[in-house]
Amino acid sequence: MMRQDDLVPALKFDGTSLGSKHSFDAWREALRCVYDMTPLEDDAGALENMNGWLVDNLIFTEVSFSRQTFSHHAHHLQDANYLSLQIYRSGSSAGVLVDQSWAIKPGEVHIYDFSREFHSAAENSVVSGVKIPHEAVGYDPAKHPAHMMFCGSSAIGSVLRESYYAIQRRLPELNLEEAAALANGFCGLVRGIINPRTTKQSTPAKKFATERRLAMRSYLDRHLSDPDLGIDDLLDAFGVSRPSVYRDFGDAGGVTAYINGRRLDRAFHQLVSASPSHGRVKEIAYRIGFNDTSHFSRLFRKRFGITPGMVMTDRRFAVAHRQPSDQNASSLNTSLLSDWFNCI
Repeated sequence: MMRQDDLVPALKFDGTSLGSKHSFDAWREALRCVYDMTPLEDDAGALENMNGWLVDNLIFTEVSFSRQTFSHHAHHLQDANYLSLQIYRSGSSAGVLVDQSWAIKPGEVHIYDFSREFHSAAENSVVSGVKIPHEAVGYDPAKHPAHMMFCGSSAIGSVLRESYYAIQRRLPELNLEEAAALANGFCGLVRGIINPRTTKQSTPAKKFATERRLAMRSYLDRHLSDPDLGIDDLLDAFGVSRPSVYRDFGDAGGVTAYINGRRLDRAFHQLVSASPSHGRVKEIAYRIGFNDTSHFSRLFRKRFGITPGMVMTDRRFAVAHRQPSDQNASSLNTSLLSDWFNCI
């Protein structure tokens, strides 16, 4: 019979045993080393549960939670040189990584750089995930994208998802020797995906088209505060035809959709960092190029599922640091997760 100390280290948080009155405070305290969290409904806390396993140098987790926001700030970023791979089994999440928006749906596999600041709002969800040190998979923040998404029906997405699940099913009975081998194999899979070997060389025409698309997007990003910004500015600045611009922005839904999306992403980032005050939403809307605040609010809610005012002024979005009402309420050793991150 295998001894308990031969198995991989594990931790557990069971919010259902605490009741909604104490669960969220204990949940916030348990994860404060990596997130600031605030509830999006008054009865939050009933769904907060987590299981975690330290598999060699990887941290596997299975969590369920109520509607809430997650913020990963500068004070969390010291030595946070990890990738975070997430698979939503149910629920959804939307937010901003640095100043790029993201949205996560069930079945998709998302990999993002955990060393960068982000803010998100999530629905009631069940999420599988793993934190992977950069060096374990050869990730370079200066070279690789901050966020990668793989559709659940794609070959890469399905292989990543099923490989994760195959390991997760064995975690409660996994010994240390097996853990090292499986962690190494999983890292090899991720390494191969984020560092593909490509032999096909771009033609000069394709290279020029790619550089032009990037240049036009950069131009728009620099001029978002201009409320009249649009396709005519690109025609004048780059001397290209209107059909060429339509083709270059087809993947973004058009120039207007791209401009509005980038403005909304920037607004989310500014709102979540702003101190609440009367007229601040209007001020930020004007600053990023929206003259009509009602139109801005409608677009913002459609993109993120919440209003601009909620992000900044609702008490449930204010970063809170209350201590749990009952320090012994959680079965999770709240320092253990921090120790795992620090020792890897």
